[in-house]
Amino acid sequence: MKGVIDRIEEGIAVIEFDDGGQIEIPAKYIAGAREGLTIDIRGDEKETAKRKSDIAKLQADLLAGKHLKDGKKKGTR
Repeated sequence: MKGVIDRIEEGIAVIEFDDGGQIEIPAKYIAGAREGLTIDIRGDEKETAKRKSDIAKLQADLLAGKHLKDGKKKGTR
């Protein structure tokens, strides 16, 4: 979805989209933010899949007790 930075007020960029919608986002999150800058907001399916995989691995490691110093879950012998 494409839009343009309409204005920046007190560090907040107001982005207006082609469909008439608008959002406000801190300008610090937009590289080179300035009035009139056209931006494109897209999802990233590859990055989404990678992050889901990373989180699943972290959860599995926690359930396996890998975060504990001796590697054993509490309550097990």
